[in-house]
Amino acid sequence: MFGYSFDTDAPKIFSTTAVYPQSAMKFMTGTPLGPSPLLFPYKGHGGKIIMYDSLNDGIFSAVDLVNYYKSLNAVMAGQAPDFARLFLIPNMAHCGGGPATNSFNANMLSAITNWVENEQPPDRIIAANTNTTSPFPSGGIFDPRVARNFPTGGTRPLCPYPQQTRYKGTGATNDAANFACVYPRRHDRAGGQAP
Repeated sequence: MFGYSFDTDAPKIFSTTAVYPQSAMKFMTGTPLGPSPLLFPYKGHGGKIIMYDSLNDGIFSAVDLVNYYKSLNAVMAGQAPDFARLFLIPNMAHCGGGPATNSFNANMLSAITNWVENEQPPDRIIAANTNTTSPFPSGGIFDPRVARNFPTGGTRPLCPYPQQTRYKGTGATNDAANFACVYPRRHDRAGGQAP
């Protein structure tokens, strides 16, 4: 590891061989051409998509999926939320783990089932943090409010992008009921910048 060179070794993720004609980077990231036009028939047949990504993934950046979702929304003339929702999970590591509300699989399955079978799109998905103690130290460079406000042993809502979770101002910070999904101040409902 100490001999790793970002100048010479990092570019190898774009290399190919006869056995692997597609580079690791091309295989693991979304197409640069953006959303496929094949999603129009998928949407037309009643297809639904729930995507999620972690905001603290050490391997992939959630920005790539956010950019894909924005492109999808543009291709679909602002109608992507009619059949596709993106949920971002704060503090979750690569595919799970981390100091996060990353226990949500059953609720995610219920959400997609309810959307497909009852035409009720998910406006929030409740996620739990099953950690019994906060992984954040209370001293040094850490603000003590991080450990105090983190939902250890509690729940928080996951909100559909571009909405974000906001504390209502009262009640326990480890109870999803005390949080709302809101649009960031400088964004409109379609996910773009507001005028």
